[in-house]
Amino acid sequence: MPQTRTPDAHFFTEVRYKGTKTIAISPDYSEVAKLCDQWLSPKQGTDSALAMAMGHVILKEFHLDNPSEYFLNYARRYTDMPMLVLLEPDESGYYTSGRLLRAADLTDALGEANNPDWKTVAFSETGDLVVPNGSIGFRWREKGKWNLEPQAAG
Repeated sequence: MPQTRTPDAHFFTEVRYKGTKTIAISPDYSEVAKLCDQWLSPKQGTDSALAMAMGHVILKEFHLDNPSEYFLNYARRYTDMPMLVLLEPDESGYYTSGRLLRAADLTDALGEANNPDWKTVAFSETGDLVVPNGSIGFRWREKGKWNLEPQAAG
């Protein structure tokens, strides 16, 4: 933070003064590690595995095992979690995530005549397939409809 994000370093210092506990995750004792309450030092090259493990714990505990309304609302409003992703088989027989499913991938394009190749598809609260406002397909030739809103287009 103090070396790479110098203009934002004051935010870090201010929240520390207000009592926020901070943790540095870095293989080396970096500039920010000396400012934090705790320092987690993963072996070099394993930081991505650590991040994936942290994400796994968060999703398992707050989405699968004990879904909280706060987490579900956050995921619904600020992430692409409700969007559908195509699965692609690899040479070992497993599936990996591909690109987001688009309206044009479906037989009727979910009724989207304008730019269905650029409109992503998600599940609604009722489990129906919908095209939510805000994908890039709404940004041209559809005046005023490109802001992401938690509701179906139409």
